[in-house]
Amino acid sequence: MTNWPNRIPFDLHKELEARPITDWEAAIRTWAKAHGLKLKIQWYPQLQRAISDLHSRPYTAKPQDHWAAIKEWLERHDVEAPAKLPIWPEIDSVKY
Repeated sequence: MTNWPNRIPFDLHKELEARPITDWEAAIRTWAKAHGLKLKIQWYPQLQRAISDLHSRPYTAKPQDHWAAIKEWLERHDVEAPAKLPIWPEIDSVKY
């Protein structure tokens, strides 16, 4: 099991929002490199099809929509989640 969170990691969300929607692949590559993820180039066509499907729908895909496709893709290729993914500030401020 890869233990990827259901909610988009905070840093990936910021990376996707900082770029045009068509530049999602560069955002993912930058994010993956920052976390030391080993992603094989031959895996990308599958993700490109999934994201293309998102962009063909009548609504504008949001970063969380992208994350659902990315998460499924990462899990399908057994990519392990990094030990510490940046969490959302409102989650970090909650005291248990």
